[in-house]
Amino acid sequence: MSQVLSILALSTLLACAVSSAAGRGPLAAGAWGGPHIRLDVAEDGTAAVELDCAHGTVSEPIVPDGSGAFRAAGTYAREHGGPIREGEASADHPAVYAGTVDGAKLTLTITLAGAQEEVGRFELERGRTPRLTKCL
Repeated sequence: MSQVLSILALSTLLACAVSSAAGRGPLAAGAWGGPHIRLDVAEDGTAAVELDCAHGTVSEPIVPDGSGAFRAAGTYAREHGGPIREGEASADHPAVYAGTVDGAKLTLTITLAGAQEEVGRFELERGRTPRLTKCL
C-alpha cells in the first residue's frame, strides 16, 4: 500500500512540474494592441514595438514566470516629425520591457536602461487593434 501511495505522490509531483514548465514558454505570438502601442510578438518570443512617436525591439524572448511576470531587454528609440535626415545618428537606447500577462491581457512598462527613466506603462490585449497617433 505504501508503495502505491509513493507512486501516486511521485506522479502528482511530476504532473505539477510538467504543467509548471509548460506555463513558462514565450508570450503568445501575434499582435497585441492598446492605446498608444502595438506589440508584434514573434514565435520565439522576441518582439517589435510601435508607439505614437517611438519604436523599439524586445531582443530576448518574453517569457512570463508562474505568476505571469516577465522582464526582457531590448531597445527604444524616440522618433520626430518629418523625414529622417541624411547622416542622422540612430536614436536607439537600451531599454527594459517588464510587466505581467494574464491570459489575453498584458501590462507593459518600458524603462530606459541606465537612466532608469520610465517611458510609460501600457495596457494591451492580444488581437486588439492599437490606437496610434504618429508624430508629424
